[in-house]
Amino acid sequence: IKFRIPLIYYKTHVEFEQTNTLLDFIPEFVGAFALPIENRMVLPMDSPPDKKYSLIGHELTHIFEYSILYQESLSRAFRSNVPNWIMEGLASHLGRDEDNFDRMIIRDAVVNGLIPPISRLQTLNFLTYRYGQAAFDFIEEHYGSEGIRNLLWEFRKSLLANNIAKPIKDAFGLEANEFDRQFKKFLQKKYLPALLDKKEAEDYGKEIAAKNRRSDYDEGYVTFSPALSPSGELIAAMTTRYEDIDVVIISAKDGKVFHNLTKGFTNQFEYPVYGAFQGKKDLTWSPEGDRVAFFARRENERALLIYDAVRGGLEKMISIPSVDDELSPAWSPDGKTIAFEGNAGGQVDLFAYDLDSGAVRNLTQDEFYDGNPAWSPDGTQILYNRRINSSEKIFMVDAHDPSRKVQLTFGDSSDIQPSFSRDGKKVWYSSDANGGIFNLYSIDLQSGEIRRQTDILGGVFTPLELPDENGKAALVYTYYGGGRFRLFRTTPGEPESIIRPAEQAREPAEIQPFQPPLQLSLDDDKRKKYDKLRFHVESAPSVLVGVADDGTVLSNAQILMSDLLGDHRMFFSFQSVSTFSNFYYSYFNLKHRWNWSTFATDYRDFYIVQALSSGATLRSRQFSRFTGAGAEIAYPFNRYYRIGASAGYFDRSIDRPFGVNSVTFQTEFASLSESFPQVGWNLSGDTTRYKEFGPYHGQRFELDQDWAPTLSASGDTDLFHSGTFVNTSLDYRLYRRATSRSLLALRLVGAVSSGRGYNIYSMGGLNQLRGYDFREFFGSRVSFMNLEYRFPLVDALAFPFGVIRDLRGFLFLDVGSAWFAGGDFYDPRLGFQVTGAINGGLDPNTVILDTFNNPVNRRYKFWDSKNGKLGDGRASYGFGWGFYLGPFQLTWSFAKQFPNTVEVCNTVCDPTIPGDCYTANPCSLTRVDDPFRKGGTVSQFYIAREF
Repeated sequence: IKFRIPLIYYKTHVEFEQTNTLLDFIPEFVGAFALPIENRMVLPMDSPPDKKYSLIGHELTHIFEYSILYQESLSRAFRSNVPNWIMEGLASHLGRDEDNFDRMIIRDAVVNGLIPPISRLQTLNFLTYRYGQAAFDFIEEHYGSEGIRNLLWEFRKSLLANNIAKPIKDAFGLEANEFDRQFKKFLQKKYLPALLDKKEAEDYGKEIAAKNRRSDYDEGYVTFSPALSPSGELIAAMTTRYEDIDVVIISAKDGKVFHNLTKGFTNQFEYPVYGAFQGKKDLTWSPEGDRVAFFARRENERALLIYDAVRGGLEKMISIPSVDDELSPAWSPDGKTIAFEGNAGGQVDLFAYDLDSGAVRNLTQDEFYDGNPAWSPDGTQILYNRRINSSEKIFMVDAHDPSRKVQLTFGDSSDIQPSFSRDGKKVWYSSDANGGIFNLYSIDLQSGEIRRQTDILGGVFTPLELPDENGKAALVYTYYGGGRFRLFRTTPGEPESIIRPAEQAREPAEIQPFQPPLQLSLDDDKRKKYDKLRFHVESAPSVLVGVADDGTVLSNAQILMSDLLGDHRMFFSFQSVSTFSNFYYSYFNLKHRWNWSTFATDYRDFYIVQALSSGATLRSRQFSRFTGAGAEIAYPFNRYYRIGASAGYFDRSIDRPFGVNSVTFQTEFASLSESFPQVGWNLSGDTTRYKEFGPYHGQRFELDQDWAPTLSASGDTDLFHSGTFVNTSLDYRLYRRATSRSLLALRLVGAVSSGRGYNIYSMGGLNQLRGYDFREFFGSRVSFMNLEYRFPLVDALAFPFGVIRDLRGFLFLDVGSAWFAGGDFYDPRLGFQVTGAINGGLDPNTVILDTFNNPVNRRYKFWDSKNGKLGDGRASYGFGWGFYLGPFQLTWSFAKQFPNTVEVCNTVCDPTIPGDCYTANPCSLTRVDDPFRKGGTVSQFYIAREF
């Protein structure tokens, strides 16, 4: 490494999630990350010291990978696609971050024959890390460290080709299939022998949670984190049975589900917090047995939620601002206090929250990482886990005196999730003391005798004792096997082994926290405030291309630049619509909750005018240009909603329709140029949840309003008077889940430009109003609605040249219209003015004149109530399908237009005589079926993202 590596660290994970180095939402399960841009490492500092040390090693390996593979070339970094198993596997291999939970997962996958071909593994999930690390363990064991270096050097040669088979061949002399075979054999040799002398969960008890209806490993739901009601008749547990993580109340006997407490989607909180996969407990019952409590993520904190377990419904949501990362709640026997683990000032201890006063007190007050509190039946003692080096040990503390602590388990094993027996004489827990596999243990508090009750290959967690039945204690626990967490019930029999107190390992008298092999100190005289504002390209330039149904090409190229911390950003956007090019620049300051920015823009656009001439339809583009600069400020109320304001100065040039040529009968336009200051505000919200195919549930909207007084104007000011105008627009989108892979989607868009200096909007075609031409309708007011039902068609279509994945279909209904202030309407084929229907035949070249020799304008009428059909409104329905080809969404739609009418003069008269048609019969204005409506199915192809 020939460069310094910036390490950006945050005191807690909550603060880490607010980093501006990445603008995307950072989930809680993301422990840290490294960026090839500026070779930055970004991580929180609140994990246990041993895990923190491994985490730094993991992210530091990524920087080495970037240096070796990308060779400090941003072009190589942007254009390459390194398999995730290489990037994450090597980082885990060198960071040595695998623990017995990780080994349990991969051991289970090997035993169940679920090892994927590593050479074709590209997805990014938990198993990618574990398989990747195992692959590099295999490489190092068979080829040494030199083998790892050879693979990296060879892969670097074919980096841009994204071909892993050739580097494997050149590095190891093996075909990719043979490498996969030997890797699989390596894992089987390592893990399968344990299968011979281990038992299954069914050998000890029976499953009590609702059984999986599917047989596929990847689609099975999981049930975990049980908490017993005081009577022992009910269990509160977490499950993925309903796709998301939900809290359910089930029978302790047969697993029947009584309530799903967190059913459906809500914006009160984001999701229940769960730490079961890290050996934590997540749920607790009130001593009365009528309420369940757990922590849930809300905004930038975890709130304590208390639910009615009998009737369902959220009773109370409690914020504890003095503590971060709260987890593992435990309700006291007297019902007054809830104990939990949390981070206060960078130290993880046990805390107690007083439900009456809201007071918080520290229960352990030490420098160790403490968690998993469990009350004794009489409420005087609390069991908990203390992390010593890299192991979790069981301690007991006096509930009212933090100095009175007793260590109950010893040795190098992790003994987790302790709970008291009903009589308080025994402690049940899970331990990996036997071969690194978590099994069920108990310790007698009087004799100190430890009993191992199970010898299961998967893992046993969260043991809880039920009330005695027939004089025998029964237990509920979570079992991991077959790729899933499930709940089991057992009556402990003879122990698998007994460990006498004399045989137990003991810790040194003075327990020492973890000490890393290498320690560095920071010189205070070298500390200085970060004040360098040096910008770099933050991501690969984004280029998107779209094609409208009439062949118009749309493009958008974006460049994002940032400083080291991401607090200062510059954004460049280059757009084009056909031959009209646009530019937009902005600077953002994101250091504080109040974000502010400056911008400059030069925006050229057009709307389309159609007219009939000699039986043919002519399409012409009318020009508009918007140039200026300004500033904006925005304030987020929370994660979902924000408000903003803007001010700027702009120049505008626009072509506006004003009449019909008396010779050509074509619409005539006047050009106007204006200069004006403009102020505005906006309100936006977004609660949308996404799946791999796009938006899935929720809603989003943006409401904008701008006000501008014209200061100067030039051009055809005798035809159009410039003046103050107000623009108001709303874009609202709603998504509602129908099934796990289908949904209803609704979009409502409206825009109004009022005042003498009004703007002109256009719409039509694409996915705005399918079955009609691109930007066919225009006016100073525009609105349209899209309703879609989206569903999967084909998961994969294989062709010799490749595979098309996720082909999805949709049914749609589109409704829209555009008109001008005062109720004037521009018909795309007939123009502004009413034309004649002379002797029963429509004559678009015959313009009706009023008594003052002026053409009669069409009056806007969305619905023709007399004929029971659309008037000047337009609508279509149909179906379509689409898929992604790289970043481009290719879509085919097939639409039928709804019938509509147009306004004409249906009187036998002479339109050349001023007022003859207008005064001969004042009721001569009538509506007839639109002769230009397309009666068949209109097929269209376009490239554009779905709304």
